[in-house]
Amino acid sequence: MRLPQRTDREVDLPRPLPGGHSNVSPAIAVRDLTFCFPDRDLPALRNVSLEIAPGEFVLITGSSGSGKSVLALAMAGYIPHVVEGTLTGEVRVRGAATTQTPLCELAVTISLCQQDPEAQMCTLTVEDEVRFGPENLALPVAEVLRREETALAAIDCLHLRGRETVRLSGGEKQRVAIAAMLAMNPGVLILDEPTSNLDPDAASEVLLAIQKLIRDRKVTLVIIEHRLSPLLPMADRLIVMEEGQIRLSGKPDEISRQYLALLQDKTDLPAQFSRPRMETSEQSPVVLEVRDLRFKRGDVEVLHSISLAVRQGELVGIIGANGSGKTTFLECLAGLNQPDSGDIEVRGANTRRVKVSTIARDIGFVFQNPNHQIFEKTVGEEVIFSARNFGLDPGVTAAAAHRVLTEFDLIAYEQFPPLRLSHGEKRRLNLCSVLPHGPGIIMLDEPFIGQDPLNAARIMAAALRLKNEGFTVLIVSHDIDMVFRYSTRIMLFEAGSILVDDVPHEARRRIRQIGKTSFLPEEP
Repeated sequence: MRLPQRTDREVDLPRPLPGGHSNVSPAIAVRDLTFCFPDRDLPALRNVSLEIAPGEFVLITGSSGSGKSVLALAMAGYIPHVVEGTLTGEVRVRGAATTQTPLCELAVTISLCQQDPEAQMCTLTVEDEVRFGPENLALPVAEVLRREETALAAIDCLHLRGRETVRLSGGEKQRVAIAAMLAMNPGVLILDEPTSNLDPDAASEVLLAIQKLIRDRKVTLVIIEHRLSPLLPMADRLIVMEEGQIRLSGKPDEISRQYLALLQDKTDLPAQFSRPRMETSEQSPVVLEVRDLRFKRGDVEVLHSISLAVRQGELVGIIGANGSGKTTFLECLAGLNQPDSGDIEVRGANTRRVKVSTIARDIGFVFQNPNHQIFEKTVGEEVIFSARNFGLDPGVTAAAAHRVLTEFDLIAYEQFPPLRLSHGEKRRLNLCSVLPHGPGIIMLDEPFIGQDPLNAARIMAAALRLKNEGFTVLIVSHDIDMVFRYSTRIMLFEAGSILVDDVPHEARRRIRQIGKTSFLPEEP
């Protein structure tokens, strides 16, 4: 989606925090900032200096693990008030030093919507989550309700009222988290990959809400993002980070050209993976069969009468809106959800009659939230966790673990605690952990979230390699271009049903025919 270029440069000069300087000071000033986590030798940030003017929109990008999210945590005051480590240098928000200002005071002025929305949710329902901040400011009830209404409407989430936060899809959680930050009416807003969990329509709505924030509220805005093209026309400045430092900074068009030139040679997939082999035969054995699957959460039927067969060697791309049932479908295939009616067979075994651990031997499932499947104290132990539980040869397992850690550029972190990795690094670790025991079916739920172009290419190359070696791969993703380019089969979910299930060129025709054009790749 292309949005009109920002032309309004007028800003409101907000009141500084207690103890701050005049209201003409930078909205954010970072000076010689270095930060190192307790368990790492190398700093996550190294001598970062940056000033952001009131009303400026700064877009930050860079490779996974380059320090973008750590910088966001420091600017919002989570470092040093919440996240432990060694900090030198300083951050000032409207003149107030974050090290000397309580986090509760900072939160009135600067809000951070984190990359993992689940990590910052603290209530049970959507309306409570959005009201939580304004209520803690002791605002009048009428003002709290007004802010709730305005924030939910800004990102088209009014229909989520009354829902439990634990029952939301990943994309719905992200939108609610953004609404909760908007309800604080901050002068400075930091969004860490705000569209990464969202389907194309929802992402467009959030981007339009961002444009409205810039136009109507004159908010100072910092967005961390890998997908740059929709935001470049609105941004005042683009910053590229690498290895904890600012490598490039300047006018968005100029810096993006430099950055893309640096990435060009790195992100092309190897020639042998440039296209998947399309010759999956009708004679190939069926490895997944679903017959009239129905699944309910409470009184709500989430999946409706789904029937299909998936053969060995297919690479199935699954697309659809947030909350359309894609993740629930994968959970049913893996035996984590028991159908209310219908049957699922994995390599001929009915999932009603076998243990989940037995299904897991055949299905390697990478969850949407990487924190949901991290169990061990080090990255190396995490990678061999499943293989060790299945009793595989330790020598073979160790060799396989070393190979996948190297393939996904995580070998340097082998002895690190996995929860200290960036969001994108955790997702790659999850994939590493399901490969050593050699399941014949690989299911990836939003594997490209948090990945820079190079690491997204790594993951796709791995999926294509597995497919070409006879594995069956199912990928749920909002990266429509990637799905259409490399899948052998496309499924479009809507409201718990499969609207389209076909080879890519036929799926493209049928999706256009039913008017779901936001789920088609961009025309070259």
